[in-house]
Amino acid sequence: MSFKCLLNRTCDIELISLASPDNFGGRTEESKTLFTSLPCRLRTRNAGEKRYSSPEYQYATHSLYLEYVKLPKGRLRIKTGSVYYDVCGRIELGGAQKYLCLYLERKTVCA
Repeated sequence: MSFKCLLNRTCDIELISLASPDNFGGRTEESKTLFTSLPCRLRTRNAGEKRYSSPEYQYATHSLYLEYVKLPKGRLRIKTGSVYYDVCGRIELGGAQKYLCLYLERKTVCA
């Protein structure tokens, strides 16, 4: 079975930045879509993975696997379906820039 066969979803990757201050000094988030409809696989991380991960990945609730794409530094957000996730870490899998694993934290919206 090939890696591509395991990619059962699609996702969008966005770069998040702060807009220029408005007249009142407030700043809002702006998003720029870097990639759309990338084939991927989303998996929920278990408690053991969180416990033994490096500190920067302990808060990740999910792992997202995809073919390698060059991602810029900065704050990234993933959208798959209608759900958004913040990227809290990334590692290259397989060497030679073949595959990528992004560690995600589910973004919750306060009502």
